[in-house]
Amino acid sequence: MSSQYTSSLPTLDKLGVTVSADLDAVSIAKEWISSFAQFVAARDIPGILSLIDEQTWWRDLFALTWDLRTFHGKDKVRRFLEDCFEETRFGGIEFLMAMLDRPYPDIAWILIQFNFETAVATGRGIARLIPSKEGVWRAVTISTNLEGLKGHPERVGALRNHLPSHGKWLESRRQEKQYADHDPEVIIIGGGQSGLDLAARLKHYGVDNLIIEREPRIGDQWRNRYEALCLHDTVWSDHMPYIPFPESWPVFTPAQKVCFASILPDVFQRTSTDAVLDYTISSSLIGLNSTRKP
Repeated sequence: MSSQYTSSLPTLDKLGVTVSADLDAVSIAKEWISSFAQFVAARDIPGILSLIDEQTWWRDLFALTWDLRTFHGKDKVRRFLEDCFEETRFGGIEFLMAMLDRPYPDIAWILIQFNFETAVATGRGIARLIPSKEGVWRAVTISTNLEGLKGHPERVGALRNHLPSHGKWLESRRQEKQYADHDPEVIIIGGGQSGLDLAARLKHYGVDNLIIEREPRIGDQWRNRYEALCLHDTVWSDHMPYIPFPESWPVFTPAQKVCFASILPDVFQRTSTDAVLDYTISSSLIGLNSTRKP
């Protein structure tokens, strides 16, 4: 049974405050982050709760829960912190940037970005501070997002392969695709955009994976849907790993533009080359593999 949430936006009228355009948002943000970092380091949960609004939303994306979790209100945030503090060793809070953000005329908050770490990971956090009648700024939203795993860096930039292959790449690639002497560490069901995203990321983290796709062509998941379909998320969150869409790309991508313009198959071929993705197109492979003994 899904949880039901009742909430409303913290408009300035509801808060009973006004916000000056020349507010020193950076100073307020740094003071808040300093207190937040001290309370986190001291495992002072009451101290942390003093920095957040009664109706705070804390969204964790794998960083502290290894899951997508949302905690609403001080009581649930308190229990969440009690459960995760000791195991995760959440800490290392570092201020990155802050700005006064006014998404609507009657809403104003200070948007903060910060780095943090746990025992096994690094992360990026975002907080939105709202003002109160007593002049105190408290967080109405906090998100903690997993960015990387310690000791398992992404093989990009300076960590990419620096050795020349001198004509050996095709044969090496052929052997990888055959899986003659080993099994993939991860099987990814479906070669849609999410499957390609996951495969590319895992490959660059050194995790051997195989995509199994039922449809005869990459991108058929979009081709075979209704004509008016557009991606529901904006272009800024829909980029393919390592190959962003062009700057001229529409904000909401039509499915037909992705597939009939051969964008997704082209991206797949390019990511297959860049990320060395392994895939098979077969609906019977799952049935064959289901009889294998561990």
